[in-house]
Amino acid sequence: MERVGEPPLKKRATSSTIATANAPSRQKEKRKKPSGWKEPEIIDLSICSSDDDIFAKKPRVGSEEYHLFADRTTDIYANDEGNRMDCSNDIHDPNDFFLIQWHCHPGYDSEEEYTNYMASLNISDESKWNPAPLRNKAEDLSPNADIEVEPARPQHGELRPLRPKYFAVHYPVTPLDPIHKEQFFWGKLNSVPGFRPRALKPPARLRFARHLPGRTRPLKLFQDLAYDKLGAVQSHRQAASGSINKIVQVPGAIVACAAASGGHPDYSYEDREAPLPSDNNAGTMVVLHQGRCHVVDAHCIDHGASAKKYYTVNDVLFNPLNPKQFLSTGNDCQVQLWQLSKVDEMEMSESITGAPWMMNSMTLRDVAQDLVHSSDGANIAVSCRDGTVSVFKTINLFTSSTWSRTTPPPDPETKLHVAPPDADHAAGTVLWGRGPTERFMYTSSEAHDPVGKGKDEGFHRAHDISRGRVLFPFSANESGDAGAVSPDGSTYVLITCGENNQHPIRLYDIARKSGHAVAETTLEPSASQVATFEATTATFSSEGRLFAVARSDNAVHMYDIRALTRGPLAMFKHEELDAVGSVGYGAVHACWVEGRDRRRVGVVSGGNDGCVRVWDPLIASSDKSQGKVLARTEFDVAYFAMGDMWTGEKPLVLGHCGGGLYVYDHLDGDGLPIH
Repeated sequence: MERVGEPPLKKRATSSTIATANAPSRQKEKRKKPSGWKEPEIIDLSICSSDDDIFAKKPRVGSEEYHLFADRTTDIYANDEGNRMDCSNDIHDPNDFFLIQWHCHPGYDSEEEYTNYMASLNISDESKWNPAPLRNKAEDLSPNADIEVEPARPQHGELRPLRPKYFAVHYPVTPLDPIHKEQFFWGKLNSVPGFRPRALKPPARLRFARHLPGRTRPLKLFQDLAYDKLGAVQSHRQAASGSINKIVQVPGAIVACAAASGGHPDYSYEDREAPLPSDNNAGTMVVLHQGRCHVVDAHCIDHGASAKKYYTVNDVLFNPLNPKQFLSTGNDCQVQLWQLSKVDEMEMSESITGAPWMMNSMTLRDVAQDLVHSSDGANIAVSCRDGTVSVFKTINLFTSSTWSRTTPPPDPETKLHVAPPDADHAAGTVLWGRGPTERFMYTSSEAHDPVGKGKDEGFHRAHDISRGRVLFPFSANESGDAGAVSPDGSTYVLITCGENNQHPIRLYDIARKSGHAVAETTLEPSASQVATFEATTATFSSEGRLFAVARSDNAVHMYDIRALTRGPLAMFKHEELDAVGSVGYGAVHACWVEGRDRRRVGVVSGGNDGCVRVWDPLIASSDKSQGKVLARTEFDVAYFAMGDMWTGEKPLVLGHCGGGLYVYDHLDGDGLPIH
């Protein structure tokens, strides 16, 4: 008999019967009972003595189709994961019989009821939907509980939120016994004058090293470059015959050229036969090589039986492809090529070395003035007083097998005219381009008579050296003063001298081959009592944004090409002249210097006060270290050269108007050069 309150038992479903029922070929048989189907025999658990008797007294059913109905509920709720049976094992707990009968009994008497039940599950039939009750307020669909969602991490390449500019970080401070406080480094810092660290800031975050000597690089450019340790290691008070015109150097050699009294060019027979002044002496070229000073007889001719005439040497230039060779130009209309004497490495350093000797020379039609080589060193340009510029191949000039004294010199690759032939102008500024404009040349002309007619007129052109023609003219019409090309070769600054002593500054975009100025301003008038002045030198900084102009009124002005029309950013001034209205060259030369970290730049200039000074634009003009003196002489500074100390060149070589030549180097505490 069946037990009251308990569902009847059913035969346990096995894995084999379930697999057979789920086969595709038997799907239709699930919906109806087979013809030979019989009700399963119910086992009365009350007569079973143990759990093992349940399995022992199971009835044997002849057809497996009986088991199809055990899976009907599972088939209907196939998508319900919670109602699925695990039939992976054939042996289950005996209590599973109650679960199988309770959940899996079909409960339908006919196929029609089954069909109606299945149709009721069709959600696409809108007739079976119950309408939702109408409400005046919108239903709140927000969840009852707040769900915390972890923010997604930014992927590679996505922008991250910026860190706040100002933030405070508080660190725990451990009390320290005052007795032991001075024993620690942190406590000793409190005794440093001018140093007051914040209590809540950790030592690792403080930049206290700048207050202590020797900890970091100092803030002053003068000290950063160790210019306070410069000292003269060679002094030649009267090595040259006159004022120094140019100084060039390479590692181990220095060459200086100078003017000569009566060393003007000979344009007529009377000039050649005129008596020489008593101070027309040797010394127009001085060479310092291997610790020896050589006074070279350069650019001179025999004058009479026992005398020589020395011409002024205008420029010198080392061979960019061989530092043992150099060139020189003079008022004798010649270009001379020189070779430094070779020194055996096995010889002693105190051995006497020979003087340089002249390899070759060539004569031009007029006075040879400036020597300029291209950025790659393949070409050398020679400017002349007749308004021409001759461009030679460097390798052809210095190859002895190409020409000699008995054969004619090589012809120039290109010969340019900076002005029309009837203008009677001389070649002024001659500059090579750089980078994308390295094959271009930029020239300016100057009138021969500085006080005559046409003194304020000039011609300014850009030339294509590869084609030997004028590329385009510039918009300026005044006489040329100075010019400079930016390091990247894209910008050209031209300074001219016009009427009423006006000096326009024009900025050109030469990368686009444009002859029209993109910006223009005028030099500031002279603050001293000098009636007239001129721009002697213009030079760009290494990044190409700043440029400095050295002026004959003893001043140096600094400009920014991005704000050229606003005037100079800084104006530096050497000391006033000794006598009012005295004639001087002013600031004859200026160059840029960089700090060791390349973050700070400065300008070095030499003036009538006989001093070479360094100017730092990042400090105030009233600062005591502004215009710090690097070297001082008893004459006006004529020229100076700043060398690269990391390649073996001297930091400073100074030449003054009296013919003196001085070499400076870094000295240690004992006054010895630092190597």
